[in-house]
Amino acid sequence: MMKLPNIMGKVLPAIAGAAALLVASTAIDKQASAAETLDVGAIQPLAGDCGQWGIPIVRGMQYWADTLNAEGGLLAGDGKRYMINLKTYDNVCYIPGEELKAGRKAILDDNIKFMLQTFTPGSRQAIAQMTTDNHVLTTSYGAGYLSKDHPYLNGGITGSPAAYMLIASRAIDANPDVKRVAIITSDQSFGLAAKAYFEAGVAAHPHVEIVYNESYAPDATKDMLGLLTPLMASKPDMVCQLGWVPAQYASAIETMEQMGFKGVHCAEGFTFPMILERVPAEQLAGRTYFGYAFEASEPTFSAMGHGLYKWYVEKYGVEEWSPYAPIGYASMMTLEAGIRMSPSIDSKVVMETLYAADVVDHPLFGPSKWGGEEIYGANHHLLTPLPIYNLGPDGNVVLDHVVDHAAWWAKNKDAALPRIDAGGQVFK
Repeated sequence: MMKLPNIMGKVLPAIAGAAALLVASTAIDKQASAAETLDVGAIQPLAGDCGQWGIPIVRGMQYWADTLNAEGGLLAGDGKRYMINLKTYDNVCYIPGEELKAGRKAILDDNIKFMLQTFTPGSRQAIAQMTTDNHVLTTSYGAGYLSKDHPYLNGGITGSPAAYMLIASRAIDANPDVKRVAIITSDQSFGLAAKAYFEAGVAAHPHVEIVYNESYAPDATKDMLGLLTPLMASKPDMVCQLGWVPAQYASAIETMEQMGFKGVHCAEGFTFPMILERVPAEQLAGRTYFGYAFEASEPTFSAMGHGLYKWYVEKYGVEEWSPYAPIGYASMMTLEAGIRMSPSIDSKVVMETLYAADVVDHPLFGPSKWGGEEIYGANHHLLTPLPIYNLGPDGNVVLDHVVDHAAWWAKNKDAALPRIDAGGQVFK
């Protein structure tokens, strides 16, 4: 999506009758100078171990807001510009009860009408009725839980948990020697969702066997060797995980490598600045498959998205870079697309405008279709392309493949859907 200043820069030299353009430019300047404020909420963990997820997500959202504000605000379909004011609310660690407290503060006290929250099914369900009753258009970096009865919840990008099946499937496609897969996830709502979707991804490959498939309590991560010993005893060729915060995952990879694992790692993301302090890049090169929204440190998928990485490392340092920053940034662009299309800033009208579009022109991912009816009973999940990445021997992230989510689902849903259903993740 081109921004107005670029259009003006190309058109002005080519038009002899500049008077008409001057009138238009003056009108735009007046709109920008009189921009209204649009409050946008973010419910994420903002402290403690889970802040390793939530804080980068919020930072990505802030970059999205700052970029639009630098242009004079988000130009909505009603012809007005809106400066984005980001407000944050702590859910501790995606705990449904804490999500409800944060939701009450955002919705009932602060009158937020546009918001981002976790994909975690239990947390989405905790505030689903509140978003419906108060017309709060709430997106997420994935779906997790959606329902035709709660239309104000949507999945703004492929994201979680759908990405887990696509990553597992791609890793198997790229590594024909993978025959035995281990799945390990936390026993929290987001971990159980990941478990079902990893299973779904493997199910698309009937020649592959799941040899270990267990969930763990959060306290179990205090003894990483004890947690991983039975997994390693299953002799997997690939290990898929969800639940370890970045520092824990770095420890887990180091432990598995020390125990002789030479296979494939698959996950939503890897915080390589932490991991490469423990394991050399050349040892892990070509063995780490991941994809959440997009990896902004890799410049070829999206030059615009790479701008987030450059801003982030300049502001916080390269050692602070996290693969979770892009998911907040990319998810908010779905709301941005809806606001740009909608004839009104009213959240109900924006919602209806988004769902009425057969294809949404996502500012980063491009044209994307709505899906999800087989899982959620409503096509409220935007099936954006999923770039999948790996680690190069020089320690830099490289683009491995881009999965067409809608096409993968059309081909593999007969194998995948029963696993998602068996895992309690079908909400029709």
